[in-house]
Amino acid sequence: MARQLTSIGPLLPLLRRLPFGVLSDIDGTLAPIVPRPEDARVPDNTRRLLSALVAKGAKVALISGRSLEAARSIAGLPDAAFAAGHGLTLWIDGRAEAAPGLEEYEPLALEAERELSHLAADIPGVQLENKGPLLAVHYRRTADPETAREAILAVLQRSPVAGRFWVQEGRFLVELRPPIGLDKGTALEALVERLGLKGAICLGDDITDLDMFRAAARLREEGRLAAATIAVASSEAAPEVAAAADYRLADTGRVEWLLAELLRALPG
Repeated sequence: MARQLTSIGPLLPLLRRLPFGVLSDIDGTLAPIVPRPEDARVPDNTRRLLSALVAKGAKVALISGRSLEAARSIAGLPDAAFAAGHGLTLWIDGRAEAAPGLEEYEPLALEAERELSHLAADIPGVQLENKGPLLAVHYRRTADPETAREAILAVLQRSPVAGRFWVQEGRFLVELRPPIGLDKGTALEALVERLGLKGAICLGDDITDLDMFRAAARLREEGRLAAATIAVASSEAAPEVAAAADYRLADTGRVEWLLAELLRALPG
């Protein structure tokens, strides 16, 4: 189990490895979880702290399962880099770069949305979110989330179009993702290389963030990045996330504390 982070003392050596970066998930890590995904927002003070870190020379890159448009809107950070859709789309230096092979999955995601639209009527509280080449089925607002989850997975198992995607679970959601070998781990590696990072902290809270943590640990073992992984281990977070991290924080409020401490300690 990751150690509770109560001081940034263990992280100080990373801040001296320049360029230094903050690589973070958004939902449940920077932005509190809300009942409706479209209502999520990074709190104003968290956004100000991240902007101040950028102004001080740090690189901020957000790695999210959201679409690029949604991720940028929720974050409100024009100077940040992004890896959206679990790394299917990168946003670096004001330019979007889509992964090869995505085009065929955009119409398939629309087809899957039409095919699965009955779930929202059959199970009150289910919500479908089309994210371009990805489709998310949310069930947080259902009366019985576990029963809803089982019903959604059963429908997906019978769906021919869903069979064209990789089915991935997250916090009260099931996603259909293009099976083209990209995830938050490959996204982290790409961002580290493109931004030239030598030191970094990596923040996440959900199962898909395990890919980020594993990639950061691998780069550290290879001597390519001085890194620390930090789980935001709220009461509903999967225990595997904290088990895989170096450190843990209790919630998004403690992430804000961490960013403020980093800002004070960062050279320059």
